[in-house]
Formats: sequence, structure tokens, C-alpha cells
Amino acid sequence: MKPLSLSVITLLISSTFLAGCDLAESAPSAQKQARPVKLMIIGNEQATQTRIFPARVAANQQANLAFRVSGELVALDLTEGQIVKEGQLLAQLDSRDAHNALLDAEANYELAAVDFDRKKEIYRRKLISKAEYDIAKATLKSTKAALANARNQLDYTQLYAPFSGIVAKVEFDNHQMVQPAQVVVSLLSEQLLDVQIQVPESFLLSFSDNGWNSNYMPKVRFGNRDTLYPVSYKEHSSKVSPGTQTYEMVFSLERPKDLNLLPGMSAELLLDMSELHQEGSPVIAVLPPTAIFRSDETQATSVWRYNPSSHKLESVEVAVGKVRNDGIEILSGIAQGDQIVTTGANVLKPDMDVKPLRWERGV
Repeated sequence: MKPLSLSVITLLISSTFLAGCDLAESAPSAQKQARPVKLMIIGNEQATQTRIFPARVAANQQANLAFRVSGELVALDLTEGQIVKEGQLLAQLDSRDAHNALLDAEANYELAAVDFDRKKEIYRRKLISKAEYDIAKATLKSTKAALANARNQLDYTQLYAPFSGIVAKVEFDNHQMVQPAQVVVSLLSEQLLDVQIQVPESFLLSFSDNGWNSNYMPKVRFGNRDTLYPVSYKEHSSKVSPGTQTYEMVFSLERPKDLNLLPGMSAELLLDMSELHQEGSPVIAVLPPTAIFRSDETQATSVWRYNPSSHKLESVEVAVGKVRNDGIEILSGIAQGDQIVTTGANVLKPDMDVKPLRWERGV
């Protein structure tokens, strides 16, 4: 075997040196590769989901009826669950004393009226003083007021239904003594019931007071039944419920004929969020805690938004809401279609080259 020539050895050494240089230059280029990040697209899925709220049945209209005078009950022929009509006599007290008082007031008024007419004529003839005339006039007014009061006292011995409804509770029996303002009968409206739910503040942010679609009627179900009954929006509270930080929203339900619904019963209300979403209303997103960080410079709460054209990240200041089981509410700062980094927010930097790891669509 012939020994290698000097030129061949030189060529081998040069090749080895160049290969080493290529490896050394390739190392920093590998470090410049884009960092993979997990992204979430902020969408409108929340607006198209049906949410189920625990609900409670309440009376649409309720009245606890009581007498304004005391007396003995002589007519109370009601049973609980009975349907009554507006203006129907519900209960009556013994009215003999009130009737006698009315007769006495009528007599006093008639006497005062005759006396005033006589003294009026006499005063016109200048036969009595002005003081006597004024006394007769005042007496007539006083007896007239007493007559009106006696008539009211007689009317107060009778209790009438202020609206058509169902007798919910009868508190007394006949021949019992009743004091003023003691509840005798509780009456509920016959046609309508209220369905009440508690909603978080973020829910009310998704629609304005005038933004409810009047043609949309949510559905309510009771117990284990699959039947859904339509309800219509009635009102919502503007005062937060103590201890829960929620607001009460009320819907009206026509009383189903196939169910014996009573106030206090539980239900479930189904709301299609797309019917409540208004154009231009804020996007309420829910992000994992790993997507949120606090800036060291401004101490602002922020998230990283991915720019697909430049493949870089930008910091976006956001306002956070309640903490849910699936994440933290973002009330403002992001918009529909934004691509937000969901993990590792604390270690990322502005203008960092990144590439999507996996795409998800968030709510």
C-alpha cells in the first residue's frame, strides 16, 4: 500500500475543518427556530349554546287578603285550590253593628241637613248670627263625613276577590273572631306563573335592556318530564342578590293544564344564548389560568395574541371576571377571531417567533 501524498492529507484536513464549521454554524441557526405555542381562537360558540339554569316557580300575582275591621266570620265557604272570579265575595263578617252604625249616621246627617237648610233661610233674612249659620254648616259637613265612614265600615265587613285566581290558603274557619289586618285568604293569579332564575353579571353584559328578542321564547321543564313549555321574558333585577353576586331574571309562564304547578316548585330553564347575543356586545371568553399573566412593568393583567401574518406575539391587556370550573372569564380586551396563547404565558416575550402547535376554538 502506497503512503498518502501530502496533497491528499491536506485535502482531508481541509474537509474536516469545513465540516466542523458547518456544524458550528448550524447550531445557532437551530436555536432560532420558531417556538411552538398552543392557541385558542375566540369565537361565538357561547352565543350558540343552550344553557340550563335552575329555576323556581313563583306567583305572577299574589294577594294576602285581610279585613280592615274586627268581627266574627259568618261566611267563609272556600276550599284551597278553588278557582274564584274577580269581584266574587270570599268572606264576610257579622255586619249587624256596622249596619246599626250606618243607620245612626244617616239619621244624624238627615237631621243636620234639615237644620242647615232652615238656618240658611233664617240667616238670609238676617234673623240669626253668622256664627249660628257657620255652626250648622260645619255640623252638616261633619255628619256627612261620619256617614261616609259608616258606609265604609259596613263595606269593610265583606272581602272580595281583587282578581281572578286560585285560593292558595284559607287561614280561618267560620265563627272565629278576626282582627284587622289578619290574613284570611291567600289568592294566586289563575292564568300566569313566574319562573325565576339567578344569572351572573357576565350574562347580563351580553344583552342590553332593550335588546331582548321579543319573538324568542325560552323553554322550561319540570321534574323528570321531557315536555318543554314556552315562557316570555318579564323583567330582571338591577340589584345584586346578597351573598351570591347574581341577578334575578323573571319569565312569565301560562299555567299548563296538564300540571298542577304551585309556587316554590323547582324547574329548569333552557336559554339559547344566540338569541340573546347582540351585535357589538362584548365577547365573554373563558381562558385557562395559564393563558393569563401580569406584566412586570405595568402590573396589568394581559394575554398573548398571535399575529398569523407576522408569526409573532403581542401583549393585550384584558379585564378578568369570575373564576369558573373551566377557567377565568375575560370581560374585555379581546375580540371574536383573536388567536390567544393558552399555555406558558409567563415565559413568552413580545415579538417572539412562534408557530401554532394545535388549533382550538374557544368560547
